[in-house]
Amino acid sequence: MILDDIAKVVYAPRKAFKKIIEKPQYLGAIIILLLFIGVQVGYEYAQFSKTYTEQTSPTVDMLPEYINATLWRAGSNIALNNNFNDYFNYSVYVAALGTTATNAQGYYSLFGNSSLELDAVNTNNITAALGDVFNVNCANNGYRNLSMTIKLGQPQVAPQSAALTLYSLNDSNYYKYDLTSSLSTAATLNLWNNLTIPVGPSAQGWNSGGAPTWENITAIKLDFNYPSASNITIRVGALFFRGLYLTPIDYNNTGLLLQFLQVFSLQFIFSWFLITIVIYLFLRGLKTPVAWKPLFVAVAFALFVMVIRGLINLIAALALPASYYPYDLSLGVRFDAYGAVFYPPEAVSALTAMSQSAFNLIDSATATFRYVVEAMFIVSYIWLGALGTVVIGELKPELSMIKRIVIAAVSVGVTILLLLLLVGIA
Repeated sequence: MILDDIAKVVYAPRKAFKKIIEKPQYLGAIIILLLFIGVQVGYEYAQFSKTYTEQTSPTVDMLPEYINATLWRAGSNIALNNNFNDYFNYSVYVAALGTTATNAQGYYSLFGNSSLELDAVNTNNITAALGDVFNVNCANNGYRNLSMTIKLGQPQVAPQSAALTLYSLNDSNYYKYDLTSSLSTAATLNLWNNLTIPVGPSAQGWNSGGAPTWENITAIKLDFNYPSASNITIRVGALFFRGLYLTPIDYNNTGLLLQFLQVFSLQFIFSWFLITIVIYLFLRGLKTPVAWKPLFVAVAFALFVMVIRGLINLIAALALPASYYPYDLSLGVRFDAYGAVFYPPEAVSALTAMSQSAFNLIDSATATFRYVVEAMFIVSYIWLGALGTVVIGELKPELSMIKRIVIAAVSVGVTILLLLLLVGIA
C-alpha cells in the first residue's frame, strides 16, 4: 500500500496526498529517503567511474619536491642552489582553496617559488643527480611520462649534447635518453623549455644498460656537455612523473561512499525539514493551524520527485564518455549546484595550451549530460512546488490557489538557497 501511495504521487497526486494526510506513516517517508540516497549515490558513482584524473609523482600537492637542491648531488665543481628570483611560475585554480575562479586567492603555484639551479665555472660539462627519494613505477600500469622545464642560462650557446638517465635500483641498471635535439637551438636559450618524455616499456628513444626494470625507477641524472669550457648555469623549474590516470573510485572508494552518504542524507533531510517548516510557519501566520505530522509526511512523499530526478541523472551519467583531466585541470574540478563535476571556465586561461585543449574536449563531450542535469534541476523543483501546492490544498482547502502557490514557491525557493549555502548542492 505504501508503494502504491508513492507511485500515485506521480500520476494521481491529489488522491495520494488526501490518503497520506488522513493516515500519515513515517515508513513511507523513510523508504523515499533511502531511495533518494541510493539513486544519488549511484548517480555520483556512475559519474566518477567515467572521470579520470592524472596522478603525479611527487603527488600534485608536493610537486616542488624533486627540484629541492638539498636532495641533489653533483661534483665538487658544481654548485646546487634554489633560485628564488627565477623560477617556473605556473599558478592554477584549486577548488579546495574555497574561493571563486575569479579570485586570485584561489590560485596556487604548483612548482613553488624557486627553481633548482646548477652552476659551474670554467668547464664544458655539468652533471647532477637526484636519488634515494622515490621509487616510481613506470611499467605498463604506472606512469607514462616524465615532464620537466629547463632554462639554459649560460653560456649563450646550446649544449653540444644533453642526456637524461633513469636508474633502476642501482647505478648499474639504467635507461638513457638523448635530450640534445630538444635543446639544440637558440630558441631554447634563456626560456623555460617544457619537455615531456615518454617512459615505460613501449616508449621510444631509450637505451638501456645492465638489467633495469621500469617498475622501479629510483634515481634521475642530467648531463650537459658544451663545445668549450665556460661558466655554465642551468635551471630546472619542474620535474615530475605523470601520465597515470585513475578514477576517484580507484583510489578513494570508501571515502567517496562516506562523503556521498553524508551529503545526500543531509540534502534530503534539510529539504524535508525546511519545506515543512516554511509551510508550517506560513500557515500559522495566516491563523490556520495545521498538525505537524501530516504535513511532515506529505512533504517527504512530495520529495519523491527528487528520486525521479536522480534516476534520470543516473541514466545520463551512465551514458557519459570517459573524461581525462590532466593533473593541473583536476585540481580545479568541483561539484556544481546539480551534483555534476565541472571545471570553472573562468580559470581555463591560466592553464597550458595542452590543458586548455583537454578542457575543450571534456566540455564538448559532457555538454549533453550537463544540459540534462540542469534541465532536471529546474523541472524537479517546479514539480516539487506544484506538489507542495497540492499538499497545502489538501491540508487547507479554504486557502485560495494564489496563496497555496505562493507558500509552496517560497518554501521551495528558501530550501534551494539554504541547501546551496549549507550543503553545496540542491
